[in-house]
Amino acid sequence: MKKTIFTLAMLCCTIMGNAQVTDEQSAILQVGDNAQIFYGTNALVEALEAAPDRGATITLSSGTFAGGTMTKCVNIYGAGWVEQKVARNNDNPSDNSILPTIISSRITISIPEELTAPHNIHIEGIGFPNGNTGFAFDKAIDGLEIMKCMNHTGYPALAFSAENKNVVVTQCHFAGATGLDDVLFQNCYLENSSTYHCRDINTSNVVINHCIISGWYSFGNDTKALFTNCMIYSGYGISPASTARNCTFGVSSISNVGSEDNIFGVDYNLVFEDATGIGYNDARTFKIKDELVNTYMGGDGTQIGINGGNYPWNKMPHTPLVTDLKLAIDGTNLKVTYNAETR
Repeated sequence: MKKTIFTLAMLCCTIMGNAQVTDEQSAILQVGDNAQIFYGTNALVEALEAAPDRGATITLSSGTFAGGTMTKCVNIYGAGWVEQKVARNNDNPSDNSILPTIISSRITISIPEELTAPHNIHIEGIGFPNGNTGFAFDKAIDGLEIMKCMNHTGYPALAFSAENKNVVVTQCHFAGATGLDDVLFQNCYLENSSTYHCRDINTSNVVINHCIISGWYSFGNDTKALFTNCMIYSGYGISPASTARNCTFGVSSISNVGSEDNIFGVDYNLVFEDATGIGYNDARTFKIKDELVNTYMGGDGTQIGINGGNYPWNKMPHTPLVTDLKLAIDGTNLKVTYNAETR
């Protein structure tokens, strides 16, 4: 069901870039000073249909939403892909959960040719926990940032079937990407549920910086990438067309590294302070033991792996949390009260 709310009330949410905590899924569509709110599992679909071709932002609450086709250059912000604990009342603090924003089916991004580049789309803070989900692209895309999102099962997290340029993927947990052209992965955990492939190995410009690469067959012979400052755990190393600089490899695959310089063979059971091994779970920090940080230093002067570089590992979205939103009528005035908290 679609509901239009007074602009003033919605601005109290959207100006703060909120991810609301509500009993029902909601999507707030903001265009300049105007805002609409949509409710239910189809809220994202309805907000996308109502959005103009450019310049809109959609903010999703916690909850599960249906995917759909995105034909507009809009920004989407969710509440994150993991449950988060926060203290919401400073006078009487207690742990409360912020539930994640989940997309239950694929989002196909299909920008018409008449919407010329750069497209400048930003998507942040959503998860695809089910198989056969993730982002699919059936038309060319130029200018896309995906941040703090998750897909780690089944269908590739990113599936490009047309040219892709100026694509940046940051602080994501992804399993597989196909049809890669001009893509930068930074501070991501990349595993190989669906593997990673280039659209054209002769023209690809794939850079993987400060990432963890986990899985046996992650990057095959049809992939050409530059790996920098990464932790790589792969029995088959990386493809012969790829290059690694300032990276660690598991001791079993150190002979298959396609390396240029500063390559380390390590036992990942001995590297991290939070747990043994390099396997993923939501609680892990992947911080290198203090005594090893200077040993495993990247080419940029920060530690190798997802806690180095410009975007150390952090799954929380940038948007503040808006809670206790209350609307009341006082004569002819609409009174709005709310709390806005950092995460």
